[in-house]
Order: sequence, then C-alpha cells, then structure tokens
Amino acid sequence: MYHFENILTSLIFIVAHFLLFFLNYELMKKKIMHPAVLFSLVWFIVVLLHFIFSFTILNELPPLRTSTYIVFFIGVIAFSFGAFIETLLWQKNHTIQTTATRTFADKDISLPLSIILLSISVIGLPFFLYKSYKIFIESNIDTFFIGLRSELLYGDEDIGALKYLFPFSLVLYAFILSSFLKDKKLINRVLLIISSLVTLAYAIFTTGRLIFLIILVVYLGMRFIYSNHFSIKKIFRFVIFFMILFIGLGIVYDKGGSTEDSISDNIKPAAQGTAIYMVASLNALDRKLNNQFNVNYNGNNSLRFFIKLGNELGMVKKAKVNDLIPPFIFTPYPTNVYTIYSSYIEDFGKFYAWFIMAFLGIIQAWLYNIATTTKSLRYSFYYAILLYPLLISFFADQYFALVSFWLQFCFFVEAIILLNKIWGLRK
Repeated sequence: MYHFENILTSLIFIVAHFLLFFLNYELMKKKIMHPAVLFSLVWFIVVLLHFIFSFTILNELPPLRTSTYIVFFIGVIAFSFGAFIETLLWQKNHTIQTTATRTFADKDISLPLSIILLSISVIGLPFFLYKSYKIFIESNIDTFFIGLRSELLYGDEDIGALKYLFPFSLVLYAFILSSFLKDKKLINRVLLIISSLVTLAYAIFTTGRLIFLIILVVYLGMRFIYSNHFSIKKIFRFVIFFMILFIGLGIVYDKGGSTEDSISDNIKPAAQGTAIYMVASLNALDRKLNNQFNVNYNGNNSLRFFIKLGNELGMVKKAKVNDLIPPFIFTPYPTNVYTIYSSYIEDFGKFYAWFIMAFLGIIQAWLYNIATTTKSLRYSFYYAILLYPLLISFFADQYFALVSFWLQFCFFVEAIILLNKIWGLRK
C-alpha cells in the first residue's frame, strides 16, 4: 500500500528521471534517437507508468524501495555518461570525422544478389512452417500457436538449423529496406514487400512477441539513418502500433487474453497482462535486492555464454551456468523478469552493473555516431538492432543474455556484405 512517503519518493524519482531525460535531450542537440536520450526516456516512462499502474489496473502492486529507485537512476546516469563521453570524443576527433566515410564504407547490396538471397529466404519458409507443424503435433495441445509455443519453450523439440532463417531474413530485410529508402523504384518496393512478409511469417511462428519488437526497431533504426523525413511523430506511431500488436499477439498466444473470448472480455486481461510486462519486473528486482540477496561473484548469469563456450572448448573448468529463463515470483503479479540490472548485480554487485551500463552507453553511442556520420550499411544495422535491448532494458537483460543471437546477426551481416564485394569484383 502506498503511504505519503512512498508517493513522495516515487514522485521525486519520476521528476529526477524526467530532468535527466531533458538534460540528455539538450546535450545531444535534441536528437531523440541518440542512445542516451532514448535510454533515459524509456526509464522515465517506465517509472512513471509503474506509479500510475499502481493506482489503476495493478492496484495491488507495492511501492518500490528507495534503494531500488537509486539502482535504476544511477544506471541511467552511468549509461548516459558513457554515451556522452563517446559522443564528445567523436565530435572532437576530426581525424575520425574526415576519414570515417572511407574507413567504414560499404556498398549497397546489388539488385541481383538481393533477389538471389531473398529467393533462399522464400524457399526456406515452407520447410520452416512444416517443422513448426510437426512440433505442434508433438505438444498434444489442440490450439496451434499455444501448442507450438509450449513445446518450443518447455518441450524437447526444436526447429533445428532452420531457426537461422529468421536472422538471415531480418538482415536481408534491413538491407533491402535501406535500398528502398535511397531509391523508391518499383523493383525495390516489390522486394521490400516480399521481404517484409517473409520475415513476419518467420517471426509469427517463433511465437515470441518480442521478436516483433526486433523487426520494428530494425525498421525504425534503418529509417532514421536513411530517411530524410524522420520525426518524433514516427516514434509515437511506432509505439502505438507495437502496443496494439503486442496485445493482439498476447491474445493469439494465450498470454493475457484468449481467442475463445469476446473483444470486451479480452480488454481487461490484455491490458493487465501488458501492464505486468511493463512494470512488474521493477518489483521483481526490488524483492530480490531486499530479500536476503547475496552476490555470487561467478558471472554465471551475465557471462553465461562465454562460460559455456569455455566449457565446450575445454579452456575453463567445467562450470554450471544458470538457466536463461529465471524462475517466476509473485509481486503479487507473476513474473520471471527482473530488469536489465538483475543478472549483473547477482554476478558481481551494483557497481559492476553500473559499470556495464556505462560500457553499453559507450558502445551504442559509438555505433550511433558511425551510422549517422557514414551511413554505413553494416553499422546502421548494428545500431538499429541494438535498439532492441536498449528499449527492453526495463524488462530483462537482452545484451549479454542473447550473445549467441547477436553473433548470428553479425555472421549474416558480414557474410552478405562479403558476398556483395565478391559479386562486385565479378563485373
């Protein structure tokens, strides 16, 4: 229950987050897509929504402790500081400025190569769908998407090598989108439509709602880099569209609603489910930090990919790594996500978490500066794709938790660019 002191504490930190966002906005010359500005805006909105939801659709949600608010606020400061320092150094280093285009340049993907690669993506789709159907049959659940999702998450079945078709199709979609934004001729438009539909088809059958956020941030990021008509209004349209899509998919996947109920019956559970997704993670971390929590000092959460890799290569002693999906707790609303800070704090403590945030701020600002300065196809994609873990930071860590996923994207980006160079040499 909120008492006066809880309300006052919440309002103080809401105002503090807003002032930090406004400061970043001014320091970054009102560039809303700069990582420091976006990150501080995300956390201002989430902290504000947590307060609002606590008195409305999630009225059993308890207030956050001051110490938890401090973790969030210093984390945003650390990320902003890292991004600011990197941007300041980039602006002052005239050598990088003058040689950036030559150093980071890469050519657009040629039209014939785009058609060939898109054909591979299209041909692979029926095999992907057939495998998804077989997995659904194994689940013994009547509803297709619920059965497929259940088996993929908790069963023994897997898509196998076909799962790499989604990152391949998304990279190809981003490159085709960049070509279309530069030259809106008919063939580029047709390729973009086909690529969009194929990528969306792959995403639908992965049964993950956040997969669609990855597609949307790639679209948003690439459009920001290559379009001359980008505005803040587009961001708000993007947010509204994603929320409608997120709620709709929740009903389809039986996550906050059901296709068997009417629209009116789905409104309340869909709204509540979405609200839980957005703010319950803050309370989950609050409970973890204040419930006899101990730092492990082993890196088994944030460094799990590197530990597993070391195990496989025999470079380190066999070590157990924690599951990627943590257990559910009740806040009192059920959730198994604990914000971006949870795994870092559990591994090496709060200062480690804040250090990681500063490091991530540096990396994302560096990619932003390269992409906006050079319009490099490679770095524009990397900037765009990493908007996803930034925007979802209130939910869970998706930077280090998805290292293997990011490496898949890197592989396809570099492979397609290399093929394009080889294709160009053949002429």
